[in-house]
Amino acid sequence: MKKTKLIIGAFLLVFCFAACGGRTTPSSLTLKCIDYLKNGDYAAYVATFNASDEEKQQLQTLLEKKGKSSIDELGGIKSGRIISEEISEDGFKAIVRAEIKYGNGRSDESVFYYQKVDEEWKQEFNK
Repeated sequence: MKKTKLIIGAFLLVFCFAACGGRTTPSSLTLKCIDYLKNGDYAAYVATFNASDEEKQQLQTLLEKKGKSSIDELGGIKSGRIISEEISEDGFKAIVRAEIKYGNGRSDESVFYYQKVDEEWKQEFNK
């Protein structure tokens, strides 16, 4: 009986960690996006957008042609950190401000816009 309770308790603990720990927040997605850009994984980056396949392809092509060289001119992306995260009262829109540091010592503040689509945060183009 004691062994059964221990097994059930362990199962519930693992289930709780899996259910609570796997949620993507706008801030965590922003840090992933910065990593995608840092590593030149433009396909993964554009997959974070709430856009048509055509728009995603256009963005990926633009990043491959001009984005990489622009990032390289700055010495590459060294790191990113979250400055702030604002989620709307209804929980469906978010704005994240992040600082991106480059290899040449420069840092810029970037703003990421999100919308929750089918329970997932997706980037929005700033309209």
